Amino acid sequence: MNSAEAKPKMSNLLDNFGASREQNKFICYPEAKPKLSNLLDNGASRERILTSSMDSTSLVYLSFPNANTKESSARLNWVDWMKAIGIGLIVYGHFFSLYDIYVYVFNVPLFFLISGFLCKKESTNRIFWKKIWYNLVIPLLIICTMNYLWGGFIGYFLSGSHSLPENPLLFYGKLFIGIHEAVGTFWFVYTLIILKIVLQYTRTAFVHIVWFLLFLFLAYIFNNYDYEIMGKHPLKIAWSIPNTFVSYPFFIIGHFLRRWKDNLSYYQANIYTFYWIAISLFIVFFCGHNHKYVFLYICGYGDNLILYLLGGLSGSVFIFLISKLLEKFHWSIIADVSIGTTLILGFHMHIIQIIQIIRHFFNIPSFADFVFSIIIVLLFVPIIRLCKRYAPIIMGKYRIKTG
Repeated sequence: MNSAEAKPKMSNLLDNFGASREQNKFICYPEAKPKLSNLLDNGASRERILTSSMDSTSLVYLSFPNANTKESSARLNWVDWMKAIGIGLIVYGHFFSLYDIYVYVFNVPLFFLISGFLCKKESTNRIFWKKIWYNLVIPLLIICTMNYLWGGFIGYFLSGSHSLPENPLLFYGKLFIGIHEAVGTFWFVYTLIILKIVLQYTRTAFVHIVWFLLFLFLAYIFNNYDYEIMGKHPLKIAWSIPNTFVSYPFFIIGHFLRRWKDNLSYYQANIYTFYWIAISLFIVFFCGHNHKYVFLYICGYGDNLILYLLGGLSGSVFIFLISKLLEKFHWSIIADVSIGTTLILGFHMHIIQIIQIIRHFFNIPSFADFVFSIIIVLLFVPIIRLCKRYAPIIMGKYRIKTG
């Protein structure tokens, strides 16, 4: 029996026994269970069945792939909401506005956790490096080059000083090794490339634990020690490579959460969700109040590793729960923002600079920055849609192709 034959029989069976149904969720009464089991044992195709006790009934999740076509992986709406909210918080953080210290507790760790959750090991090194090239390296080169040219244009024509842009060889040298002057906000992508390489070539969970502890130790060294070489302080340079040390814990935690992907997807918000939202938000405020700014772009975790990890995880839980409350809203604009976070990350600073000039003349209060952050994200939606259609390579060729 193929899935096309099984689906109507399954639906009829459940309907005949008075089961209520909503999309792929069924409430199945006890007398239907034996026939349900027989139908499935006889070869009905299904992706997953989860049952949970509900008094005398069972909640059954069923999903049938198309029998005639290869099933495409569905987008997780709650993940789209997490990414959309997360990029909005990234934008807001770059205003350095009200309560930003609490936002910095978790906004960047959140994105590394999501990246780890969405990342999987590739079956071959060829596929892995091909995806790294198209999904991350090419967008990094294009966007950083565009920012370099725009900075040169501003410096020469609009600053009044007619200063020439930085030597291209020097710029690309800095870009190659991940210096912040060249990569800017795209330090995140540079660091993500390193994290994906570590994940691809690490074979056992034990080695990941070793990496976890080693990287935290190195992060401690970078944050608490300094030495001088020829007048320079190498441990204090804004550099994407050591940022791996503070980013890895959240990335690998997110990756291991993939094992509970179905459970996270099937989780339904309830009254207890609001309690957990309040608890996680309290922890975020506690962590933000009791240690310094978390500036991951300079390998900075604040001044307490425990509060850094606790605050980042609590903030991520907070955004997850908010996203589960919102996941019933399937808005295309949220999916577009989720797909286009690369563009927003790469170019939003230019819009912030324009807004800062405007607010200087009109004395706009700081609390308006929250609204400005939402506006900036929304301004990118038509740009994202155009790039998705005509220039998907700037956002990552495979990311658009696989959705």
